[in-house]
Amino acid sequence: MLKKIFKKIKIYSTIVLIIGVAIYLAFVYNAAKSIKIVDKRIGGVNLKNPLMPDEYEVKFIIVLKNPKNTEIEVDYISYKVYIEDEYLGEGEKPHFFIEHGIKNYTFVFSFSIYNLTSSAKELLINGEANMTIKGEIMIPLKFLSLFTWKYIKIPYTIHRKVATQQI
Repeated sequence: MLKKIFKKIKIYSTIVLIIGVAIYLAFVYNAAKSIKIVDKRIGGVNLKNPLMPDEYEVKFIIVLKNPKNTEIEVDYISYKVYIEDEYLGEGEKPHFFIEHGIKNYTFVFSFSIYNLTSSAKELLINGEANMTIKGEIMIPLKFLSLFTWKYIKIPYTIHRKVATQQI
């Protein structure tokens, strides 16, 4: 009789543990899915150093909203930069946390105009060139910070006509 009682306790404990894990995983998934991109914009393209007229930098901002009261871990935010559909390069901001509320994340990407074709270079320096930044936000869904069981990807694209601003 005592064996039957322990067996029932073991079964009920296992069921409670499985339900608790499922609720926890659902909570983590819901919190990560609640992250939204509120705004994204290119701040401009500037000459990096007047003594080096071939080096430029582009500054762009992504505004994220976390409506939950918990911090959300981000594995990385990646970005690829294009001018007039010409690939300039890529980068990423690795491992950080998004706190509750709305936060700005600023990125600076440096590039050389020597890598551009003459038409794209001319448009960028003398007129307005089309700049596109594409990337994604990778949010890992972790079980008790032990292992990642899934990733949530939030893709974004920023497009704007830009002209260089001399310092």
